[in-house]
Amino acid sequence: MLKTVGNLSLGLSLLTATLVFSGPAMAQGHEHGGSLSARQHGYEHGYRDGYHQGREDRARGASRDYDRSKDYKEADRGYESYMGKKGDFKKGYHEGYALGYSDGYDGRPGRFAEIYGLGTRVDPDAPYVDDRDDIYVRRGYGVSDVAFDIGYRDGIEAGRSDRAGDRSFNMEAHGRFREALHGYDTRYGDQETYRRLYRQGYTAGYRDSYGGR
Repeated sequence: MLKTVGNLSLGLSLLTATLVFSGPAMAQGHEHGGSLSARQHGYEHGYRDGYHQGREDRARGASRDYDRSKDYKEADRGYESYMGKKGDFKKGYHEGYALGYSDGYDGRPGRFAEIYGLGTRVDPDAPYVDDRDDIYVRRGYGVSDVAFDIGYRDGIEAGRSDRAGDRSFNMEAHGRFREALHGYDTRYGDQETYRRLYRQGYTAGYRDSYGGR
């Protein structure tokens, strides 16, 4: 297994992952929630998990060694069959985890807005223009993944906006967090369940984007 940043193979692996999932191509296949590509979905999950593990290892003085992680070895955390082929998800997860771990361990700011293909909206509470809001329902996506991922993306935008505007850490100041129904469809069932999952995702995204509290 590859373990050190000085390792040429690891460097090439991270470069390849970055090239594959960078720029405008990264945002393709997204609506306002998770990716519709199993590999990209895995990449997003992996980056998020790897980044947090890298920060944790750095904070406790552990050696750089991302492939000892159970999450990295199994590479299926968050996977559901409706996302697509499990092998594609795992491939993306490995790539994302390696890059996220490197960013977290080296103390670099998380590139969450880039990874999640988000734009540069000035007002994170402004209405979305999306004429395919029901795409996740039609494709059989589960409420837990949709609600968390939509909340996570919204939280990233709000945290980035607050940090850039030198505003205090306060996700509750945002109407979208308080309402917690962005992306909700009656076919997902209970609104309160959706709200709870959405706010969990929003909180995680806001913290990651604002600076990790």
